[in-house]
Amino acid sequence: MFSNWFSGDECGQYRTSPHKQRMDHVGSSLLELRYANDVIRQHLHEWLRFSRHLEERGLPLQATDTDLVRQYLARRTAKTSASRSRVLRASVRIFLDTDERGQFRRRVGSPPVTPAWFAPILTPYLLFVQTHRGLAAKTARKYTQKLSAFAQYLEGAGITELDQITPGHVREFYENAKNKAPRRSYGSTLRVFFRWAAGQGWLSSSLRDAVPRPRQYRYVNLPDVLGQTDVDRVLAAVDRSTPLGRRDYAVLVLAARYGLRPCDIRQLTLDEIDWREARIDLRQVKTGRPLVLPLLPDVAGALSAYLLDGRPVSTNRTIFLRHCAPFEPFAAENNLATIMRDALRRVGLADRPGRRGLYLFRHTLATQLLASGQPLKAIADVLGHASTQTTYGYTRVEVDGLRSVAISAEEVIR
Repeated sequence: MFSNWFSGDECGQYRTSPHKQRMDHVGSSLLELRYANDVIRQHLHEWLRFSRHLEERGLPLQATDTDLVRQYLARRTAKTSASRSRVLRASVRIFLDTDERGQFRRRVGSPPVTPAWFAPILTPYLLFVQTHRGLAAKTARKYTQKLSAFAQYLEGAGITELDQITPGHVREFYENAKNKAPRRSYGSTLRVFFRWAAGQGWLSSSLRDAVPRPRQYRYVNLPDVLGQTDVDRVLAAVDRSTPLGRRDYAVLVLAARYGLRPCDIRQLTLDEIDWREARIDLRQVKTGRPLVLPLLPDVAGALSAYLLDGRPVSTNRTIFLRHCAPFEPFAAENNLATIMRDALRRVGLADRPGRRGLYLFRHTLATQLLASGQPLKAIADVLGHASTQTTYGYTRVEVDGLRSVAISAEEVIR
């Protein structure tokens, strides 16, 4: 099927390879996903090379273990660039993961490495929190990453059983993170895990109290915001002459005009846009609460420009798609920060202190609405806050309003 993609001896090796059918199936799958021909060609040549590696050692594909693959990739990537190494690793992974129909799961990022001794413990724990606590899949992945990092630290300290953990191990792990930064985000994860493990009778419940609880104060820092001039500059600097630019502009306009969270923009669907009634009717990813917004003229223009002359052809109902194969929605871990950072870079704000993601627009909109005299309840409704207590935090930057109620020095003296 792909004979003309090879030349010389490789063409004969491809035709006689015991894995030819597998290469044909997954290669056809990449064609259907509209991968570029050059990318498919690179994958085909790497699959042939890897299959020859197996043949020379008399190994069937089913007997391929992790160590063999790791050794093969170490040799193949020893003198290559980082980008080329990623291509080679992706080729081998796709070849091994594909099923009989040539289908494979797209992997985003590197999965956490869980030590062998900890895997039988982690699996039932994740099942427990997902079943009994309704943990979302994205949160479960974060739990896996954090607990695997803790297990790796324990293994490095010679600990391979839960009952060998001491409060000193917990504190040392927690306080000695990379760059000397405390692992504050690990605190709740470890405490919940220790409580569950104690209930299983695998360790002492006292370990839960070994996790430090640093004192944290609400409203210590002011929200990071942009001025309206900078917001206009960021939007105006987007190159809308390209399909990618039209997509990024639509994303930025949604964030600037409505303060939508990245997850809500990422999962916005065609069915949630009511063009006739000029409104957006969505269910928020974070809270699960419905949110109805007016379809503003500039938002409607940005969306229609992208949908009509920019969006890749796809049957998927999600509005925003990747612009390189496979043409599918962004991964759940993608907060669209790259789009915002590129936009800030174009106007010379790439090195600004503070936030550089889409939440910067969200905070900016909240403070603008507050400065215009809008009540907290109205601002909370626009931002999709479940409580006005969350919105209350934005009052810290309303300097003019605070000045109007401030006590003068003369009044204090009296």
